[in-house]
Order: sequence, then structure tokens, then C-alpha cells
Amino acid sequence: MTLTAIVNNEHHIFKMVHTFISMAFLIVAIWLFYRALRGFFQNRLYTRTDKVLSYAFIVNLYLQLIFGFILVISPAVVTVQEIASQDTIKLAAKRFWPVEHIVLMLFALFIANLGLIFSSSAQIDKEKHRKVVVYYAFSVVLIALSLGSTYLE
Repeated sequence: MTLTAIVNNEHHIFKMVHTFISMAFLIVAIWLFYRALRGFFQNRLYTRTDKVLSYAFIVNLYLQLIFGFILVISPAVVTVQEIASQDTIKLAAKRFWPVEHIVLMLFALFIANLGLIFSSSAQIDKEKHRKVVVYYAFSVVLIALSLGSTYLE
């Protein structure tokens, strides 16, 4: 009984940290897109703040990856009553969702890294802003798709 409580507690803590990092990611992403769109349409310089936001975006994704893997490998205790109360199809969908989520998140991380590389190598500030918007927006769309299947029933 005590072991079950400890396992559930650790899983809950990692899930809370994962959620907190998600909220930080959302704030960074909104700020990043605001600055990048403004920089692109108003021909502003690509400043140190823009670069820091790009790195914060990537670092948040890597933190999400680390804590996501911890959540996947940590044993979440599910009671027999919870399994019995769910339809078989819903249970199968919930079992497949972590695989789908991880694959889409890895692609999102890969695309965001490409955006960082290409925006860093661009010479013109407007082009840097454009590459940030395009690659990071595609990354955020992949993230939204991976989360969207969680709430569909």
C-alpha cells in the first residue's frame, strides 16, 4: 500500500513539472512569435533578446522531452477497477497515445532545431525572423496535434 502511494506521488510530481514546463513553453512561444512577426513585418533587427527567446524555446522542448521520457518509464499505477470501467477501444487509444505523442514531439524538436540552425546562419535580419516564424510555427502545430488526440473521445 505504501509503495503504491510513493509510486503515484513520484509520477504526480513529474507530471506537475512537465505541466509547469509546458506553461513556460507557451509563454516563451507567444513572446517569440510576437517578436518574430513584428521583426519580420516592421524590418526590425534580430537582437540578442530574439536569440535568447529562440534558445529558450529549444531548451523548453528538450526539458519537455526529458520529463516526458521520465513519465513514460515511471510506473503509473492503474487499478483493475479503472481498467474494467473503460471501453476496450478507449483503453487501446490511451495505450497508443504516448507513442504517438513522443513521435510527434521528437519531430517538433527536430523541426525547431532546424529553425534555430537556419535562422542563425541567415545573414539578413528579416530572413532570420521569417525562418523563426516558419520553423517554430510548424513545430508548435506538431505539438498541438500531439496534444489534441489526448482530449478527443
